[in-house]
Amino acid sequence: MTGKAYSVLANDAEPFGAAEIKGSNILNEDLMNYSPLSCHSYLIIFIVILLGSFSGLALGEKLSAAEGYAGEGPDLVISSVYGNLELGRPSSIFVVLKNDAAAATEEDEMALRKDAARSISTELISSEDRIRVLSRPQFAGLLAGGENTTLQFTALAEGVPLGLYPFHLRCSFSRLSGVTATGEEGAPDLFFDYRAASLDLPLQVEAVMGPRIEMESPDGWWDYMVPGKESGLELILTNRGDEPAVDLELQVRPSPPVLMIENGWVRANLSAGESEEARLSLFADENASFGYYALPCSITYRDAPEEERRREEMAAVIYVGQRLNAAWIYLAAGALALILLLSGLWALAKLRRSRRRLRIVKS
Repeated sequence: MTGKAYSVLANDAEPFGAAEIKGSNILNEDLMNYSPLSCHSYLIIFIVILLGSFSGLALGEKLSAAEGYAGEGPDLVISSVYGNLELGRPSSIFVVLKNDAAAATEEDEMALRKDAARSISTELISSEDRIRVLSRPQFAGLLAGGENTTLQFTALAEGVPLGLYPFHLRCSFSRLSGVTATGEEGAPDLFFDYRAASLDLPLQVEAVMGPRIEMESPDGWWDYMVPGKESGLELILTNRGDEPAVDLELQVRPSPPVLMIENGWVRANLSAGESEEARLSLFADENASFGYYALPCSITYRDAPEEERRREEMAAVIYVGQRLNAAWIYLAAGALALILLLSGLWALAKLRRSRRRLRIVKS
């Protein structure tokens, strides 16, 4: 019986419909000629084959629908830029890079962080030849949807006018482009396809002069040091730049023949164009030779609250010696004024005599 059924089902010479009818007749004959147990066996085998076929078809449709699955990708944007280009000095530029894509939800099981940008490498490029970017490419790692990171670059601007200058941030990263599922329905094998991507994000940075601290020591008649005595010194600090100097500190250090300085620390915040006076008390060696000497000064400040401190070394020029007393100065000034007055009177009297002689000659 089994051999007859196999020969009919495997007969490729007959059309499919005829083979199906013939097989059906043979089954009917077998069902009539053999025991009920054999009929039940054939029915069970036939049902199992059909169920297996339908199950395989359903699994194949589900996997084919999952093939090439990929949702929306990352959306990298620049959320903010802070920091300026200070002319002639290496300056820090901070760029906040954000992934503006919507973060994957827990319900989306097949998302697999498709919104994330991976292995991010960034490079700041200047459109101006006179502005050099000193930093190497910066790595930002992985940014999922809604996350951001701050990148720091260093650039040097020389010989350019003040104003805004264009840059662009070149971002190279990889993203999940597709997920392929194969294998059994209960434990499928997932294959991830990552694609490389690159984009340029424009930004602008301002070139500024920055803080420019100048120190003046007025060389007036009273600004000198008497050897062996306490003397006063006035220093004027002025911010000649276009950015504020925050937490400015002035330290004046003694240097021979100056032995000691009081009130040598000055603290101030100087906006652009503002000045601050520092009045110091100094003591010079009593055996000091008369002349001009340099007094070393150290100035530290920040150009913004979050920046690192800067340090500048300067020197104030002071005169050590004994100058004329003020009384002699006033006496000399009075004598000079008297001489000028007498000279004027004498010139006026001479002019009158000349006019009188001219009248007498005419008469």
